[in-house]
Amino acid sequence: MAGEYVSEREAVLAAVRRIVDEGLVAGASGNVSCRAGSGLYAITASRVPYHRFGLADVLVVDDEVEPVVGTGVPSSESLTHLAVYQARPDVGAVIHTHSPYASAFAVAGEPIAPVLDEQVVAIGGAVLVAEYAPSASEELARNAVAALAERAAVLLRNHGAVIATADLDEAVAVAVLLERVAKVCILSRIIGRTGELPADVVAAEAAAYRMMKGLRET
Repeated sequence: MAGEYVSEREAVLAAVRRIVDEGLVAGASGNVSCRAGSGLYAITASRVPYHRFGLADVLVVDDEVEPVVGTGVPSSESLTHLAVYQARPDVGAVIHTHSPYASAFAVAGEPIAPVLDEQVVAIGGAVLVAEYAPSASEELARNAVAALAERAAVLLRNHGAVIATADLDEAVAVAVLLERVAKVCILSRIIGRTGELPADVVAAEAAAYRMMKGLRET
């Protein structure tokens, strides 16, 4: 089995290296996964520092978080990843980051308002904050899914962010965008205030997001 799911595991490893390069994670924080077939998911192992992270540190687990490929310990946030996949058939990749600016909003317990057009088109609107729950808990998984709803990103209170998209390339792009939007919001407050997009523009762009994702109208 060790030689199976190589392409999915390599895609996860490539995404890990990209979010490290972007400064969205450090040390052994955060985690990455993608679907690897029916009821199977390629996911990063827990507590492996990124400076020595390799293909052997990407596992394949089933719906019970039991390893199918690999001998390491699956990510401590595996429950959240699997809860997103189960709630969102459109999602093929999940990334959890501890990026500084997005995490600042998570610590403040404040949503990131819709301030940039690309934010709404790529994420679906404001980025909400999930209610606090202990890391790695089933409660955290439930709270994350509830606050995520149909959007592509959610903040975890006093923790970080979760990105949920069709594939890993898009997930990395959204993770980078989320951090930039969070930084822009903070800088705009230093200048004076944060101006949100007009409500009609947000509605139209959110509708475009749903259409692109194949999501039903709400």
